Amino acid sequence: MPNENILIIDDEPVILDAASEIFKKADYKVATACNGVEGMEKLAKGSFDLVITDIRMPGMDGLSLIQKIRKEVSTDLPVVVVTGHGTIDTAIESMRHGTQGFLLKPFTPREILDIAEDAVRKSNILKENIKLKAFLPIFDVNKRLLSEVNIDRLLEKAVEEVSRHTIADTSSLMLLGEDGYLEIKASFGMELDLEKPVRVKTGEGIAGIVAEKKEPLLLDQRANDDPVLKRMMTHINIKSALSSPIISRKGGLIGVLNMAKMTDAQPFTNSDMEMASIICGQLGIAIENARLYEGIEKSYIDIIAALASTIEARDSSTAGHAIRMAEYSSLTAIKMGMALNEIVMIRRAALLHDIGKIGIPDNILLKNAPLSEDEYRFMKEHPLIGIAILDNVEGLKDIGNIVKHHHEHFDGSGYPDGLKGDEIPLGARIIAAADAFEAMTTERPYRKAIPVIDAAGELKKMAGTQFDPNVVDVLMQVLTSRGVLRT
Repeated sequence: MPNENILIIDDEPVILDAASEIFKKADYKVATACNGVEGMEKLAKGSFDLVITDIRMPGMDGLSLIQKIRKEVSTDLPVVVVTGHGTIDTAIESMRHGTQGFLLKPFTPREILDIAEDAVRKSNILKENIKLKAFLPIFDVNKRLLSEVNIDRLLEKAVEEVSRHTIADTSSLMLLGEDGYLEIKASFGMELDLEKPVRVKTGEGIAGIVAEKKEPLLLDQRANDDPVLKRMMTHINIKSALSSPIISRKGGLIGVLNMAKMTDAQPFTNSDMEMASIICGQLGIAIENARLYEGIEKSYIDIIAALASTIEARDSSTAGHAIRMAEYSSLTAIKMGMALNEIVMIRRAALLHDIGKIGIPDNILLKNAPLSEDEYRFMKEHPLIGIAILDNVEGLKDIGNIVKHHHEHFDGSGYPDGLKGDEIPLGARIIAAADAFEAMTTERPYRKAIPVIDAAGELKKMAGTQFDPNVVDVLMQVLTSRGVLRT
């Protein structure tokens, strides 16, 4: 895309010079800035088609810069984030600010050119269509889609929004699998048998044809001359249909968005097709962002699992303890109606609740007898050691408070801070109950495991003193539903 004006912002001169040279060779007009403040000054003086910015910079970081751009310059100026510090937090924050791309350093010339070209191309499409007043609500839809990082919720939102704006009777979103088949992953106004996935081969059927050609298709029984397509529509009792491909940044097929009307009253129009194309353009970015988030999330979970294994490797009697605890804790959180991000935090905290025991000597940690008063006092330091460790790991800081307080008691008699009732984080209250149940039902060198029914009785007896009564009630329901506890 020659003659496009690009502003590159990075505090590393080597990166700034290299990126500038790459774009100049590709016939872009390039301006540079070494920090966010200088970048805003350049934006105030000139007009740009794209901003490429680093995240970590002195003075004003990349996320603050994006906020300022959205507030003071333009809500739709495309911004691509290029960073050497890719974490879940930075990825999510940049996505929620509506960035058009997220690229990790080091990068190849082709990678940064591709992501820039894609961002500018999609931005130009949006600028053209924003002139049409009828399309204005679609940009709110895109913002909502781009802010969603859970892929299942994203797909559900997409079919609901497109059905509402095109007045479709039914809609479905199909994703392309590695086997070349499209499969419905979300639908609106359709009754589907979850036991029998709806799958279509690329090149077959309306969605398959759209997938193969990577072009939208508008069908109306009264207007279409293609007898094959007419037969397809008649066979599934559709009067008007609209299908649009969902394309990745690099031009690959992600899936197909389908809409249908069952009556002749108001068939789909070319405006509907343009609207669907705009939504699918942003939906492609949103799906890739959600998949990126899932990948980063999985990496963190792997790190957490490895750390948990390190702790358990020191004491064979606790093998599997953290995994079972994490399951009980996360299921309890789900049943209590907690938000997804809170459930994820509780699961992580459960896996690492005893990470502070890394700092406890073996002669205390592995002792085959009850601890002395001094030894117990030393053992009680492990929550504080745990939070000190977690506070130094980017991405795990948010669980530190749960780990720190998982030995607090509901009546205030616990440690390390003697918190009571609702002063104790809910995640810590959940983990405390799950930890106690799991510990009581697991054999240790200095005592035998007690029966599940007796452990449940102990939890109920201590509800209101050591444990949150509500948490105990819900945990009992979880254990019963999982077949662990039989009443």
